[in-house]
Amino acid sequence: MIQTIRESLWNQFGGSIDMLTNAISAYPENLWNEQKKFFYISYHVSVFLDYYLTIPAGPLSSPLSFTLSEVIPVEGIDDIVPDNIYSQAEILAYLQASRKKCHDLIFNMTETDFTQLWVEVESNKIMPVFELFLYNMRHVQHHAAQLNMILKKDTGNAPDWVRAAG
Repeated sequence: MIQTIRESLWNQFGGSIDMLTNAISAYPENLWNEQKKFFYISYHVSVFLDYYLTIPAGPLSSPLSFTLSEVIPVEGIDDIVPDNIYSQAEILAYLQASRKKCHDLIFNMTETDFTQLWVEVESNKIMPVFELFLYNMRHVQHHAAQLNMILKKDTGNAPDWVRAAG
């Protein structure tokens, strides 16, 4: 049973990451620096995908650096402000690393690992690790949908639905 759970979770979570990757890949490079909302969403979801794959919970960090801000920037999301406008290639490479991290975590988890609590002290988020995977997947899918909506508006086209991880 646990193997079926791992495979099903990966198929759907990996599919969500693939949809996010497809959306970011499809955005025209000439708009990347002009229409910064797309970049900010891409950056935000990449950082938090990685963060919610940190088990047990650790400090918020990223190989693509940011500054924590008390004031939410007009174009930013939450309280993380990227230190640079990172390229599509940098965001996509970060997503690929997080995709592998996600895959490896899911397939190396034991039933006990899935039931341990993930505790984020700063925000008082507490949930079983299995629920954290679902929470993270929903977060990825939410932002993939936003990016696809922006793509449709800016280019008239958006990538197709991904049924399962490729």
